[in-house]
Amino acid sequence: METNQIGYSQQPPNGNEIREARTTMQVRSWRFPRKQKSLQALIKELETVQYPGVYILFEKTKAYVGEAEHFPERLNQHMTNPDDKIKGWTEVLVISDGRPMTQSILNNKAVRQVLEAHLNQLLKANKFDVVASVRSPTLDPSQQHIVNMLLPELYFFLEKQGVVTKPLEEKGQQQVYLDELKDIFKEKRIPIKEWTEKEAVLENGEKVFIRPGSPKPKGWQVTVRGKKEGSFIDCALKGEGYLLVPRDGVLFIPLKEILNFITASAFELDTVDIFIVFTESEVKLIYHEKTFDVTKYRLL
Repeated sequence: METNQIGYSQQPPNGNEIREARTTMQVRSWRFPRKQKSLQALIKELETVQYPGVYILFEKTKAYVGEAEHFPERLNQHMTNPDDKIKGWTEVLVISDGRPMTQSILNNKAVRQVLEAHLNQLLKANKFDVVASVRSPTLDPSQQHIVNMLLPELYFFLEKQGVVTKPLEEKGQQQVYLDELKDIFKEKRIPIKEWTEKEAVLENGEKVFIRPGSPKPKGWQVTVRGKKEGSFIDCALKGEGYLLVPRDGVLFIPLKEILNFITASAFELDTVDIFIVFTESEVKLIYHEKTFDVTKYRLL
C-alpha cells in the first residue's frame, strides 16, 4: 500500500490494489475496486476499531454517496447486498480523517450527513448521475466549524483525484437538481404532471420552463427563445406558465409578471436575455436597465 501527501503517482487500481492518500490536513482516503480481497486488506489494516467516514460508489458516470460510523462494515454490505440503485458499482472511494471513532472529527452523524449532502451536490455539478439524495441536518456551531474546515480541503482532494473539476457555486446559489425540485414541489403541494430536465407541466396544462442560468458578471443569465406554440416566448405572450430558476430559494415566477415587466415588444425578438441577481436581502430580475424585485416568488 502506497501513501502520498496529495493524489497518486501510480496508475488507477486493477486487480486487488488499494490506493491510499492523505492531504496535509484532515482528509485521508482509500480507493479500490469491488473486490472482497481489497476490502479484507483494508479491514486487516484498520483491525477491529470503528472508523467513521463518507464514501462514494462509482458505476461509470453513476455515483452513490453514503456515510457510516464504521465504513468497512457498510462497504461489506454494499458488496454482498448492493442497493438496487447502483447494483453494478465497480469502485469505491472512502473519505475519512484516518482516526478511530473515539478520536475522529467525523464521529458525529450530523457532520457526516452534511458532508454526504455536499458530495451529492458536488458530483451532480460535475455531471455524475447521483442515484440517492439526502437533506442536510442543522448543525450546532462546533459541528459547523468542522464542516467549514473540511469542505475546501475535500474539494481540493477530489480535484487532485480527478473526480471533480468544477466547484459548487457560492453558498445559497448552487443549482437545485431535478430530484430535489420534485420533493420541493411535493412539499409545497404544487401539482406537477410531467417533469423533464428543462420543462415541467402543471396539472392544469401550464408549462414550467426550468432555467438554472449561466454565471455572468451582470448576474445569472437566462436566455429565452422561440415563438413556436408552447415555447417560452409564446407562453409569455399569452401570459401563461412559469419560469423556474432552481437557485437560492428556487424562484417560481409567473410568466405574466415577466411580460408586464419586460413588455410584449421585447418578445418580438427571437432571443431575449434576462438576468437574475441574488443578494442577501432580495432577488432581482434585470432586463437592460430595468429591474424587477422577484424575491416574493421564492418557494423556500
